[in-house]
Amino acid sequence: MAKAKVILFESKILKDNSHPLMLRLTIGAKRKYYSIGYSLTKSQWDKKRGVPKGHSSDMKRLKLIINDLESTALQIIINDMKSGKGIDLVKFEEQLFGKKDIGYVLAYFNTTVENLLRAGKNGNAKVYKNTASVYGKFRKGRDLSFTELNYREIKKFESFLLERGLSVNGISFHMRSLRAVFNRAIKDEIAYKDNYPFDKYSIKREKTEHRALTKEEISAIKDFDPKGDMSLQLAKDYFMFSFYNQGMNFIDIAYLKVKSLHNDRLLYRRAKTGTNFSIKLLPMAMEIIERYIDKSRPDSFIFPAIQHEENKFGEYKNAMRLTNKKLNKIGELTNCSIPLTTYVARHSWATIAKRGGISTSVISEGMGHATEHITQVYLDSFGSDVMDEANEKIIGLI
Repeated sequence: MAKAKVILFESKILKDNSHPLMLRLTIGAKRKYYSIGYSLTKSQWDKKRGVPKGHSSDMKRLKLIINDLESTALQIIINDMKSGKGIDLVKFEEQLFGKKDIGYVLAYFNTTVENLLRAGKNGNAKVYKNTASVYGKFRKGRDLSFTELNYREIKKFESFLLERGLSVNGISFHMRSLRAVFNRAIKDEIAYKDNYPFDKYSIKREKTEHRALTKEEISAIKDFDPKGDMSLQLAKDYFMFSFYNQGMNFIDIAYLKVKSLHNDRLLYRRAKTGTNFSIKLLPMAMEIIERYIDKSRPDSFIFPAIQHEENKFGEYKNAMRLTNKKLNKIGELTNCSIPLTTYVARHSWATIAKRGGISTSVISEGMGHATEHITQVYLDSFGSDVMDEANEKIIGLI
């Protein structure tokens, strides 16, 4: 059941202490509000009858406007229901308010990326492409109009990102990109300010703590002897494997399969961003792999973090918690200056690269960026041969 009714939107107070009049569209349990361009005070509105009070010419004209708007909205609803396809919000708004050429989010993302590439703004293009890829996965490839990109949709996207293990800053990165695209669409007049969802949603950010080791500390971990404790050996191997492979995230290590190996290269898609990586496997990384790999099973995971494909995310989380616990112990035994976690390897790789003279155009600012994603944008812009040379130089520093 769907219906439309003009109401006094009392939860919003304007500067003159009046409240906007909104057309409330109700479809089942869902509601959507549209400003009709008028406002009244509580004393000017008959809440019981749902009409303006008074008999002045202005109030009479407003009553006619409201009646005409409600009647038109009802007729559009009836026509849509007769079609058997349900309410099409985009067409509803076009017919009721005359808004045409309303944009679609994923399509507009792609257009924005293409325009930026043509303008030679490759860095910005990669940022938008990154978020478009992640948002497309959240939507399972189904596009939506900017009208449908409301507060509830944004909160669902936030929950999706949290489930994927993104940090506060990781979520901030994608939300800022999504907001920027919405603002661009408003300027291009294919999205409308009265649908803007970011007035309600607050984008959180936090300063990234220093989580990098010196090359001497990395060497101490490399030389650490677990003395037969296999849980410590595994934790050490995870840490060093991450460091040997450009600071690979733990989730990507856990998800690696035997078929990810191609001759002397490691091919994988990063879980957080969907970016494809091709890394030259150095001898010390291959030595770690040989301790765990079962080459007879191409579809099996290389490392023992995951045993069951259907529960791989839950098993990855459990493995990461256990690994961090063991790494903390290794950090204490090797006198590390900061608590040791799987993520320290990533920060350390970037920091040691910078201190070792690797060009900042290759490594950028490492973990000095507000988010690790910006760093990844810089890394992705170089070919595999450049990154191979950089990685070998970094590993040679320890």
